[in-house]
Amino acid sequence: MELAFNRRPDKLRMKDQEQILEGYRECHLCMVQNKTKARRCRMCTGLLGLRDLIYLEIERRRRNRLAPWLSALAPGLGHWYTGRRYVGTFFFALSPLCLGLVLSTYRGWNWGYTALSFAFFMIWVLAIIDTKRGAGVFRAPCQEACPGKVPCSHYVHLAAEGMDLQSLELVEMVCPFPGTIGRVCQHPCETDCNRGKDGEPIAICGLKRFVDDHVKRPYNFYRREIEKNAISVGHSVAVVGSGPSGLTAALYLRLLGFSVTILEKRDFAGGTPAIYAPGYRLPSEVYRREVDRILELDIDIRYGRTLGHDFTLGDLKNEGFSGAYLAIGSMRPVQLPHMGKESEGFLDGREFLEKTVVGGGMELSGNVIIIGGGNVAMDVARSALRSGAQKVTIMCLEKKPVQREKVFRFIREEWTEIRPDETGEFMPANQWEIDNAMIEGAEIMDSAATVSFDMKDGRVVRAFCQEIDHIESTEEGRLVPVFSEGTGFWVDADWVIAAVGSVPDYEFLGGQPPGKPLANDLPVSLLEGISSDSFTVLAGGDSVHGPASVIEAIAAGREAALYFYSEIIGKPPISIRYTSRRIQHPWANYVDNYDMRRRRMEVSVAPGLRVEDFVEVHRGFPERVAREEADRCMRCDWVLMRQVKVDKYKAKLAEEEEEDFIY
Repeated sequence: MELAFNRRPDKLRMKDQEQILEGYRECHLCMVQNKTKARRCRMCTGLLGLRDLIYLEIERRRRNRLAPWLSALAPGLGHWYTGRRYVGTFFFALSPLCLGLVLSTYRGWNWGYTALSFAFFMIWVLAIIDTKRGAGVFRAPCQEACPGKVPCSHYVHLAAEGMDLQSLELVEMVCPFPGTIGRVCQHPCETDCNRGKDGEPIAICGLKRFVDDHVKRPYNFYRREIEKNAISVGHSVAVVGSGPSGLTAALYLRLLGFSVTILEKRDFAGGTPAIYAPGYRLPSEVYRREVDRILELDIDIRYGRTLGHDFTLGDLKNEGFSGAYLAIGSMRPVQLPHMGKESEGFLDGREFLEKTVVGGGMELSGNVIIIGGGNVAMDVARSALRSGAQKVTIMCLEKKPVQREKVFRFIREEWTEIRPDETGEFMPANQWEIDNAMIEGAEIMDSAATVSFDMKDGRVVRAFCQEIDHIESTEEGRLVPVFSEGTGFWVDADWVIAAVGSVPDYEFLGGQPPGKPLANDLPVSLLEGISSDSFTVLAGGDSVHGPASVIEAIAAGREAALYFYSEIIGKPPISIRYTSRRIQHPWANYVDNYDMRRRRMEVSVAPGLRVEDFVEVHRGFPERVAREEADRCMRCDWVLMRQVKVDKYKAKLAEEEEEDFIY
């Protein structure tokens, strides 16, 4: 039988064109005919809209929280409540059997009776511990690695089939900024991509951008979802800050029926990407379009309002808000003690980027030293080259990243890459950001630091630097370089720009950071000392742990919205389907050859032309190339596909062990 995976989208037969993913969302991926012939899953609620999917997530979490308490009453009861009925039946049957054995064998206390009693007690304890796992759904490694849990393999497969609109809406379920994320994301999904284990990973991030660029529609997806069944829960929430995290929280709160008011200290919305992301990475019109799409959802936004100056959290409570989400970012730059003023030739990296992006630009000349080794430092260096600098030198404490061989270990029926621990020894910037900076002409001077500066006529003229032997860190996490003796040298400098990071400003909390985290892997916290029964305050995004990725900020905003609903409203009005019987494409094995292991490349501006202006450097995939790249996906989320991989690797492992034995 011909596989849909191997067919080109333009050659699909009409019969196959009629066969669509009616649900195409994560609620159910059943392959069905048209609606009159649809085969529903057992206990299926039908096609779920975006609001229903959010309800579904809230209800699952609620049940997962209650399940351990039910299992404490009777082993297996919590499993049944969360939908794991076979496991629940096992525990429910095992515990009375063990109890009966204990009672029937009692002939006075002895060591054997002690062991039986302990076994009965452990069945109860193990039932409670296992219940805490909840009714989790298997996710592919790429989706599991994504902070926002974007269903990567699902939307990549739809793109391969030519279903770009469905692919885009699948992304937009959990990520309201697909065009932005498709350009600036650090894509941890690609790091864990199974295709990358024996070849190059799928361009998951680039394909997200492709479907966003390729689909042109005249309607607002989120307004359509809200207007399907307009509701109001009678509560309002204030969102402080209009960056990706704040806007995401506002979006999902509106979908759930809350009234939302955004308070923004600037005169425009967008936060960090709108202020600091240069046009060669993220064109302003792309991000602005996505921001405006959220602000169109009857959201009240008040500009020029700063927390701690124009209003306080008490004012928000008195105004009648049921809660507040603080997404104020990490806007206070780290100051180096030996830096001077702008008139002397010293600049802060974030201030320089702000002048470049929203301030009309800034002219530089001569030699420029950039202090720092992170992604912001790479952006500053690339922007300095475009602003007229003749030579740009990046000075960083850490070493340049080195190429290393991938090492794998077979763990839990899966080949898992063994990665070295993050020790702070190497530059924190992503490898592709370092490569782009070097391609465009920046020089990197690693394992070195500026110590002092020479001044002439009130301007910096050169910097005295020393090589670093190793880096130590304090208990607070601050890096302390240890210099090598006798390694001092001078570097000419007309401008010195510090790009060593920024920290959140907790002035409104008396200098104390937010308290209880809601999730270990997401930057969102509950302010316990300020929150009360009638007023819940959360902090999220960069304002919790400092600068993070945009996708982490989006995930934090969504997490905050779900938490507000659970705390203020409670149980969502939905009946949940826990059982799924998927009707999938026929599948025998995944295609594996040199061509399928090779990653397709995006169209990019030639290196020699990049620094002439701030026009976007990477232009994305042409359609034919994008379909080919999407076709490389191994569909690790399919159970059948997963078993094929496991069987293959088990056979490979057995072969290697047999060869070692013969040797």
